[in-house]
Amino acid sequence: MPTVYDVPADDLILELKEYLKKSGIIEPRSYFYYAKTGSQADRPPADPDWFYYRAASILRKLYIYGPISIKELTKIYGGRKAVGYNLTHSRPSGSSHIRSIIKDLEKAGLVAKTPKGRILTEKGKSTLDKISTKIFEDFKKENPVVEKLGLR
Repeated sequence: MPTVYDVPADDLILELKEYLKKSGIIEPRSYFYYAKTGSQADRPPADPDWFYYRAASILRKLYIYGPISIKELTKIYGGRKAVGYNLTHSRPSGSSHIRSIIKDLEKAGLVAKTPKGRILTEKGKSTLDKISTKIFEDFKKENPVVEKLGLR
């Protein structure tokens, strides 16, 4: 059975975003469409689905990298900012939207809290595995040469 490691990240995140949006597992707060994602950002995100993309990306990172704390996630989603004429420096992302996503995923039973950070539950792992299997099967249907050659 294909896992998250076997499918492209962009395809997985896109399918997972659609799943999260349709299922209603997470709901963005109303002010998330007007707030910046951190001090490094100049403007709020332009994509109206950015919250679902971020949630899907967080789920993938939890699957791959194991227990991750919110502080580590703010470092991952941070960026670089130039202040005045000085060189750019790394800035962490804001943590409000990350905490909100994590809390909603914990309510849904996809994420659990441990002393070392957040991890995926068995339900979360199976959900990501089902979506990656669907992506893999769709890829095989679109590219029959792949199956004949045994490339994937």
